Amino acid sequence: MKNEEVLERLAVDGWCIFKDAIPGDQIDMVRQTILSEEANQREEHEAFLAQTRAHGHRVSAAGVGGVKGLISTIPEVTSYLADKRIMAAAGAIFGKYFRVSTVGGLVNWPGTERGYWHSDWPYNQTVESHIPAPYPDTMMHLSSLWMLTSFSAENGGTLIVPGSHRSPNNPSGENGVDRDAIHPEEINVTGGPGDVVIYDSRLWHSVAENNSDQPRVAMSVRYAPWWLNLNVQREGHPDHIRIVVETKGKDSVNPTISAEVLDSILPEARPLFAHWVEG
Repeated sequence: MKNEEVLERLAVDGWCIFKDAIPGDQIDMVRQTILSEEANQREEHEAFLAQTRAHGHRVSAAGVGGVKGLISTIPEVTSYLADKRIMAAAGAIFGKYFRVSTVGGLVNWPGTERGYWHSDWPYNQTVESHIPAPYPDTMMHLSSLWMLTSFSAENGGTLIVPGSHRSPNNPSGENGVDRDAIHPEEINVTGGPGDVVIYDSRLWHSVAENNSDQPRVAMSVRYAPWWLNLNVQREGHPDHIRIVVETKGKDSVNPTISAEVLDSILPEARPLFAHWVEG
């Protein structure tokens, strides 16, 4: 698919799938690492969700496990995240200087419940550091889900509403749409292990029920222009303290990486992650 077609699909539908973005001989390793890290981080993750609820905020659907710090655990994935197709699309949208804003693991366990309609940060109005609606008709963030198992209607392939990114608001705010209701135009994202779906972060999407007997595993990765303030997601930064901590707002934090981890990344991918070096 030519970059012009990718950009057209993102502009009209808000999403696009690239096939075979992760080398076939790497998929099992990444998937098993995420499953292992999810078990290791589960107690911390559940404590974070409990604190979020205690502050009066809604959290993701029951049954979804999250993993942070993937770049430090498996830095070799950065070579996939610099896929030439994504780099070309992001470069055309954001210009020469863009970066990866977040990398995480997602495990939707069997029995995962349906979630609620929202858009990703900075458009998610349940997160304290969001930008206010109405939104300008321009992309400020590019989201992606890297499939480490198949995505299907049965196992909870992410629900999306094609074209919804063109709305000046989304159901995480007060736009008159029931965030818990079935949308008449919703579809499941489907694909095979190694595929990646990229989408405008404004696109309305939701966790889907996993009615299979196996976990649905993915990496969640987002790309941002140089001018988008990521310090609000950096624990201990004055912006994060003022906007999130002091207000007891709903948080979204990304771990830093060490200089040694950055040095282990392929040179062509380092500019995407250099801003997350600790200190």
